[in-house]
Amino acid sequence: MNKLLIILIGVATMSTTSSAFAGLEQQTVELSGSDQPASQPKLGQSLESTRPGSGRPAKCPPDKLVLQLDHGPRAQSTPYLNRLRKERYEAQVQACAKPAT
Repeated sequence: MNKLLIILIGVATMSTTSSAFAGLEQQTVELSGSDQPASQPKLGQSLESTRPGSGRPAKCPPDKLVLQLDHGPRAQSTPYLNRLRKERYEAQVQACAKPAT
């Protein structure tokens, strides 16, 4: 009886968790033309506001500036890159402050 119960619990567990091991849906992969789902940004694309001239309008006013950690043993950025981000943010704020002509 105990062996049968253990086998039934194991089969139930495997059947409920099998969907967690499933890969991407083929239809989604074929439509997006890559190995990533269509809802995720592709490698190299950033979620920041776009640069002028890229064809998409920049968000005005831009979101609050958030800089990555640039010091310590697990730094995610460098002070130079943070300075560039800050300058780009200030330029976006100034561009939003200018009236459109």
